[in-house]
Amino acid sequence: MADYVQISAQISEATRSRLDRYARETGLKKGRLIEDAIQAHLDALDEVPAEYLIPHRVVVDTESWERIVAEMDRPVAPTPVLRRLMRSDAD
Repeated sequence: MADYVQISAQISEATRSRLDRYARETGLKKGRLIEDAIQAHLDALDEVPAEYLIPHRVVVDTESWERIVAEMDRPVAPTPVLRRLMRSDAD
């Protein structure tokens, strides 16, 4: 039998609610769901070369965030290249 250890992690209330709901609906224990999720994530990381991994969160400082918001407030017309790209996907 495998040795087990207890870990502690901070998660959002929304994630906890989803975990609780899924555990109730499936009858699986939360510990099993969490271990399966961690194993699946680590297995996927082992399969993908590190240079192809894209972080799912980007942290920016206040100045950068303000520049991002300013750019979003100034819409720019699509370039001809973007128009061609979008048209080719529709075909």
